[in-house]
Amino acid sequence: MRIVEEHTDEEEMLSIHEIHGFIPESDDVGIGAVREDVNSLEKSIVFPVLAVQEKNGMVKQFHYDGRLFEKHELRILMDMVSAAKFIPKQERNKMLMKIKQLTSRRIAEQLKNELRVADKPNHEEVGIVSFIQLLHEAVQNNQVIAFQYGDYNQDINFTLREKGKDYFVQPYELVWEKERYYLIGNFMSIGQMRQYRVDRMRNIRVLDEKFVPEPNLNIDKYISGMFHMFGGDTISLEVEFNQSLLNAVVDRFGVDANINIQKHNNTFVLKTRAVDSKGLLQWLLRWGSDAKVLHPEKLIEAMKEEARKLYNRYQ
Repeated sequence: MRIVEEHTDEEEMLSIHEIHGFIPESDDVGIGAVREDVNSLEKSIVFPVLAVQEKNGMVKQFHYDGRLFEKHELRILMDMVSAAKFIPKQERNKMLMKIKQLTSRRIAEQLKNELRVADKPNHEEVGIVSFIQLLHEAVQNNQVIAFQYGDYNQDINFTLREKGKDYFVQPYELVWEKERYYLIGNFMSIGQMRQYRVDRMRNIRVLDEKFVPEPNLNIDKYISGMFHMFGGDTISLEVEFNQSLLNAVVDRFGVDANINIQKHNNTFVLKTRAVDSKGLLQWLLRWGSDAKVLHPEKLIEAMKEEARKLYNRYQ
């Protein structure tokens, strides 16, 4: 079984004699015993081995036919592991080796070249690897969690908020946004939904206390209007964009977004619901003069004030 699994695939098969050749002579295994074993595996459902004989009289060849993943699927899995910056190098290499063991040695050799990631990983995030499964289980089992939360101060030192006091949260979902994990949950002390960057959580514990999730809460709707996972009040948003940004806006809001093309001035207008937050302001400012807020007035004034601040920085 080990020989067939490691050394065969649909493009590289072995005959009975070739399989026998992998067995050390010191094991004193005859070719008849190998033939009987392979014939048994041919009939197996648990460990399927497929026999191929192109023409009568030609040598029959065999290959393992029970692989869960195609080569291109393994490549995608490896690229995703390589791109996840929170995984430490040692852990990443171990995972990549395990993925290669899901196929034959020949195909594993073809998977040698790894995805090159442009940005350097943040080594401060290595601790979250052990948190992820813990949080998934808490979400699945509706268990309250406790943790400390913090961020970096002006000396680039990580500092706990609230003097290190515990946050008690009912966890609802883990969300992947901008190459980071976020936990969406009910902050119990004020009864409000919040989002927390997992890499800024410390000393996470799953408590015995259970909770009943809010039945009417739509997590997809909750996060759909958020920008960079900032929370805030939901507003009606109307923005005029240069047509060169059409793909960027479709990427963000989807093909079903309410977009009205203005052919007379090479622009389009987006109408949507969004969370009024610093994240929204930052997202709009990134497009410079190619984006103009039309509504609401409060956001227009915020854009003007931020533009003034930016201008004054260069005086």
